[in-house]
Amino acid sequence: MSNQKNETMKHRQIEKTNMYRKMIVFFTNPLNAAIWATFGRLVDEIANFISLNTQLSNYMQQHQADVTGFTTTKNNAFTAMVTLVVKKAKKAYVWAVDEGNDALAQVFDVQVSDFVNGPETVAFTKIKNIRDALSANILSMASVQLTTDDVSAIIIAIAAYDNNVGVPDTAKAHKTEGTSALENLYHPIDKSLGLIDNLIDSQYSETNADMVKEYWLTRNIDKLPTRHSGVNAIITDAITGAALQGAILSVNGKTTTSDTNGIAEIIKIKPSTYKANVSLANYATQDVTIVIERGRVTELEVKMAK
Repeated sequence: MSNQKNETMKHRQIEKTNMYRKMIVFFTNPLNAAIWATFGRLVDEIANFISLNTQLSNYMQQHQADVTGFTTTKNNAFTAMVTLVVKKAKKAYVWAVDEGNDALAQVFDVQVSDFVNGPETVAFTKIKNIRDALSANILSMASVQLTTDDVSAIIIAIAAYDNNVGVPDTAKAHKTEGTSALENLYHPIDKSLGLIDNLIDSQYSETNADMVKEYWLTRNIDKLPTRHSGVNAIITDAITGAALQGAILSVNGKTTTSDTNGIAEIIKIKPSTYKANVSLANYATQDVTIVIERGRVTELEVKMAK
């Protein structure tokens, strides 16, 4: 994770998402829902929590989108186009030599390597030049068995490639957009769940103690098994408790920046004892001793003081 900001969900985020899913099962259980059916404010907040999780699920799909297929399709279209154009150009080269047209002979004198060993945009321009030269002279090329059908085939191949040119970048942008939205959703979901905590605990702790006990057991975040050793830090303002975005966490030469939820994570750290450094503009820098254990992500809470 160079600078640790990549397209992979953080360990802590996966754990929280799993907890959210358990909470939805709890909320949609008819026996539980019947208890708070007349508590309008709680019903509304649970609906809000479920709605936010629907958005989270959608953005997770966007975040996890596999762009490999788009890139493969584009590459296949490029290869097919080059193969076809070179095949037709070889015949056209012979025609140009027969005609004594050195300029066109130069246009048609191509090999596959001319297109694959350089920038794709340059190759595409060369292919379109060959298409235009063929189109302008095709009625005179019967001697080398080239016809208008050959020009049509090249036009179709070019269109197939051209339609895929922007797809990989568009797909990657779509994926990145999902990743950003995903990170931004955790805070409102946690806020909604915090409101539900207060309403359920204050209203039903005496009258429906078993339900409340089940609620808090479900609310627990289960730790995921991991093959990696690392640290997951939650960085907040020491006075307000607000999550701090942009704080820099450094451990053993690796750095990362906290997201909108104040979460900063570094994995693949060799087990040992380290001095972790947390810094943020307008806040006092903190040095914290942490112990990294094999196959475990160490949880770290850092409260920053101005």
